[in-house]
Amino acid sequence: MKKILPLFIFLVLFSACAKVGTLNQSSAQKEFGQDSNYFLALQASDSGNEDEALRLFKLARKKASPLIAKRSAESLTILGSVKDRLEAATYLADNYDDESSLVTACRTFFQNDEFATIIKRTDKISLETAKNELIKLRLLSLAQKKDSRFDSEFFKWFVSRQISSEHLETYGAYIARLNEKNLNIQNETEKFQKNLNKRSLLESQLEPEEPVPSQNGNADPGSAADSTETAGDNQAKLPSIEPEEGFEPLSEALKEAENPEKTIIDYRIAVFHRSYKLTFPQIDKIFKIYENRGEEIDSQVLSDIGKATLYGTSDYFVSARKFDQLAKKLSPEKAYFAYFYAARLYDKAGRYPTQTISRFKNALESTKDELQFDNCLWYLLNFQLRTSTDDIISTLTEYGSRIHNAEYFDDFFESLSILLLSSHRWQDFYRVWKQTNSNFSPLTQGKYAYISGRLIEEGLARGDEGLKTRQALEAFMQVLNSPSSLYYKVCALERLNVTAPDLVESYILRQNEPEKKIEDNGEGNLLLGYAAFGFPQRLYTEWLANRKNISVADSIEISNFLAKCAERSKDSTYNVQSLRIAARTFESAGGNIPKELLKQNFPRFFKEIIDKACKEFDLPDYLVYALVRSESFFDPNVTSKAGASGLTQLMESTADDQAKKLKLGENYDILDPETNLRMGTHYLANLISRTDEKNELLALYAYNAGLTNVRNWGRSFRNDWSTTGRPMQKPVGISMDLFLESLPFTETREYGRKVISAAAMYAYLYKGILPSETVREIMY
Repeated sequence: MKKILPLFIFLVLFSACAKVGTLNQSSAQKEFGQDSNYFLALQASDSGNEDEALRLFKLARKKASPLIAKRSAESLTILGSVKDRLEAATYLADNYDDESSLVTACRTFFQNDEFATIIKRTDKISLETAKNELIKLRLLSLAQKKDSRFDSEFFKWFVSRQISSEHLETYGAYIARLNEKNLNIQNETEKFQKNLNKRSLLESQLEPEEPVPSQNGNADPGSAADSTETAGDNQAKLPSIEPEEGFEPLSEALKEAENPEKTIIDYRIAVFHRSYKLTFPQIDKIFKIYENRGEEIDSQVLSDIGKATLYGTSDYFVSARKFDQLAKKLSPEKAYFAYFYAARLYDKAGRYPTQTISRFKNALESTKDELQFDNCLWYLLNFQLRTSTDDIISTLTEYGSRIHNAEYFDDFFESLSILLLSSHRWQDFYRVWKQTNSNFSPLTQGKYAYISGRLIEEGLARGDEGLKTRQALEAFMQVLNSPSSLYYKVCALERLNVTAPDLVESYILRQNEPEKKIEDNGEGNLLLGYAAFGFPQRLYTEWLANRKNISVADSIEISNFLAKCAERSKDSTYNVQSLRIAARTFESAGGNIPKELLKQNFPRFFKEIIDKACKEFDLPDYLVYALVRSESFFDPNVTSKAGASGLTQLMESTADDQAKKLKLGENYDILDPETNLRMGTHYLANLISRTDEKNELLALYAYNAGLTNVRNWGRSFRNDWSTTGRPMQKPVGISMDLFLESLPFTETREYGRKVISAAAMYAYLYKGILPSETVREIMY
């Protein structure tokens, strides 16, 4: 029965998720040829037929295409007898030279106590760059074999890498070895004590006896002579005992127990757990250990000392000066950390802007590491948010060309945008766009271009020489002709009033970057095989691991297959996976994107329920689809950290209130899709009716951040705008798009962008409504 039940479940799932109108089992075998043995082996394994699975996996390992042959080799390491698994692990390690294969093989070796094999096969790996899991397996094997290399390798690994779960898991073996050493000390101490006691006893026997006094009080000369002679005879008969006898083994054991490395390791663990008040007082001790070792302090340990100081000291200025002095003693590579933390400490001290900027720049000049450079520059720029726009532009001019990852700075430019717009520094905003545009990520490029165009259009910023209207149009065209986000594209289409359907589609589907070349090493074929043979549960994980090597066409097919699986099996997990694949593919693709992918990126899951709710509460369906996509990504079972639940992400108190208004009773199920969608749609309709001008965008903000916040923001913006002497715009004083960009909540700003762009796409794809019309309806 145990074998029949998994087979029954598999057949039901396979039937539900078989590709519609494509391949049946026979056709699939014909199309995939020798590769089909792998998929048939998976079917046999799932049905409990292990012998058949072993046979087919071995056949696929020998005759399938390279990637599927490798997957077959990996699968064999967990099937069959111990002998079978070890043979499979050996084959995998011998025939594949990539690190992931070695990890898989070593897992099997470790599970079967083949510790010597692991040690031999990992002798040449780098402790600084190899996968942490592989190093963990090696070290645990060294510990099992009581190999003396464990101590030095464990320490080197611990001080050369950021601490990971594998480090902490291996720490137990390290402590076990220390306990063995302590037991050795105890044993040697006991031996030494016995020798010491024996020596004390023998030495007591060597002490000369007091001469016996005569009756007249004088010693008998004859007796004394006899006594001395006797003592000499006794000394000659006793064994010779050296003072050091029995001490050498104990000395060696004690020397082995002197473990400054453990102090450093424990220090790193404490910093990892943010025990800064505990670790800050230990800094001098750590430096002393390295001084005694005659070594320059390790970079990771130095970084830990910086963190411990930054969050553990009460005197930032004194600590900053210490790091200044330390930087002079270190190599440039390590001086980076000293300068970096000196800068941050001067910043926290509060009155030393010149020193702060100087040390950040010293750090930037000290490092060749791209990630360190980006991180340091990010901190410098965020510090300069408190100084001037001129400083920011100057810094970006000086260092911007060395930025490694432009996306790393998106949040900084978002903060800068809020600062400049909320303080009415519109001309500074325009200057940042014009002078530092080359440092922007595609997202930030579109954002700054669109807002600059709107500031020129509204007369809030002066552009270059020439007509204001023309310069605004040029800014909006840059949005459309650069890899900008969908939100700024649909807003630019609205400002330019683009109505020609072919042109609209061209701008939406064109990513403005060359189509990326895909190095498909069989990843696409593997995914299509999983789909053809009915393994939807394997698709998303495999796609996620190899998405850079999977074509847009294959991603579309897999996304479509998962959506059909969700429809047939009623498992909404596949809906979410389908949408995630489509969304990530859309964001990363270059060239012209197929319209089918756009539809998969904006699907109409739960269509019957949503259409019914929209009709009941008189809301456009594209608005509700956009809300559900933005709130839950169509996952009916999701619950946020704040406690919001279901497709429309309702808080419990809001759900209770809506349930009363809709007369659902007290026993409603907030995760039931129909109930949740009905309550969420009713709640949105109610918010629209309560906002100024019945504005849909303000209602969406209220849905995300609360109606009270939205009313306060509107009042604040109207009052603030009135000080400019410029005409008021309804309903919040300024235009709604600039209002969105100035909102104080990051989450609400991003939420507004997501919902507007999604609503524009749903209306465009399924209603034939131009994006410009939807943007105008929601915003104005």
